[in-house]
Amino acid sequence: MNAPLVIFLQHGGWEERYQAVTLGVTAAAFGEPVTLALFFEPLRLWVGGRFDEGAPPQAAAAHVAPLRESLDEARRELGLRVVACDTAIRLAGLVPDRIRPALDAIETLPALWRAAREGRGLTL
Repeated sequence: MNAPLVIFLQHGGWEERYQAVTLGVTAAAFGEPVTLALFFEPLRLWVGGRFDEGAPPQAAAAHVAPLRESLDEARRELGLRVVACDTAIRLAGLVPDRIRPALDAIETLPALWRAAREGRGLTL
């Protein structure tokens, strides 16, 4: 089995979200276990159903699929996981029990760190 890839997504800009999604989906398509860990604004956007917000006009011209749709398909078909840690959820002003259905898991930061250490970690 391939080593895990953990993407720590902390910046809320569409460009960072696009980069995290495309890297994660590509790695998952190659059979790598991928975890996308959301923090701060990306977490709020995900939970609020606004993950595609801010896409530039060039995205449509380049035929870029919606980010949420790409992630949902990769979650279903490729096993990509979207998670957050309890502290990140609280720092984003959210309540863990209320947003649990929007995530594949609520994980501890040490668990995410261990997975990244066993494989690779990217911070965006």
